[in-house]
Amino acid sequence: MVTMKDNNSKLLREKALLIARRGLVRFILQMTLPSTLGAVLLCYGVYWLLDVRLFESQLALLMPILAPLTITPVVAFFCFRLFQVLADEHEELLAEVTRCQALEMELRMQANNDMLTGLSNRRAFFEEGHRRLSKWPQTLVLIDLDFFKSVNDEYGHDIGDHVLVKMAQLLSDNFEPEALLSRLGGEEFAFLSSLEPGLLIDQLQEVNRMLVTHPMRIKQHEIEMSLSAGVVSVDQHGDLQEGLIQADTCLYKAKRNGRCQIHSV
Repeated sequence: MVTMKDNNSKLLREKALLIARRGLVRFILQMTLPSTLGAVLLCYGVYWLLDVRLFESQLALLMPILAPLTITPVVAFFCFRLFQVLADEHEELLAEVTRCQALEMELRMQANNDMLTGLSNRRAFFEEGHRRLSKWPQTLVLIDLDFFKSVNDEYGHDIGDHVLVKMAQLLSDNFEPEALLSRLGGEEFAFLSSLEPGLLIDQLQEVNRMLVTHPMRIKQHEIEMSLSAGVVSVDQHGDLQEGLIQADTCLYKAKRNGRCQIHSV
């Protein structure tokens, strides 16, 4: 809970930062000129009320001018140093807040995103998926890359990782931001979409045609890839885990029928 004391402290630090940025000379002038003018007007007014003969005294005339011109810059200097300390603390606090916010964002990214592809991970997929299903029916698509193990065996895991990244980008280009796209693990991807199953099947088949006709070029290697997918509808308030089981059954049928296929219920 933010208190009035906290707000006042924040305003003071911000004021100190503003003063420090304007500089010492400007601060001394801002303090000295008004105080000198005020002293002159006050003293001369008192002279006029008490005894106008005081205006004949050189000391009486100079004192309201010399006193603030002598004392105020000294006081202003120490005040400025105090404001400067507060300003430094304010900037350090702002830097620490910025660092903490960046760290929080990084931790959130690590908790919710697949580190290799940048897509949502399984945890984030289920969390956001349940939220979506609480509001709307969804089409669930489960994708598996065909013969991905052979890519790792023939070219190595580094090339395999590049294939996964390129595949994630391809799926993202074709289905995000409307779809909730995730890498569930290994070469398995999934997404939830509000689009009809038939439309998504057509899009997936087009992605497969792109993969077949345009092999991935990675470090002088041309890698031919394809995907198999299972597509199911999940009703509003439906069970996402049960939907994945049904989609996995469809995916299994697609692979059993020769891969590079999209199978739906």
